Amino acid sequence: MTPETDNAVRAACRRCTEEIQQAMRKKPKPNWNETVPPIIKKHHQIIAPLGVSLLEFVAYIGRLNRRFGVES
Repeated sequence: MTPETDNAVRAACRRCTEEIQQAMRKKPKPNWNETVPPIIKKHHQIIAPLGVSLLEFVAYIGRLNRRFGVES
């Protein structure tokens, strides 16, 4: 992955994470499975032409947030 592509993916991940956090702050707390997938898909569509799969995008979000796919 070129540095330009890497930077674009990281920026999209940051925007996606920020939007997810804002959506989950609402009271009463929304259902994760109904709220998060549409947000992730919306942000993935922006970087999909760069050749990043949805699974790679989700994994990248996890790495940036130090989650590594661990459910807590």
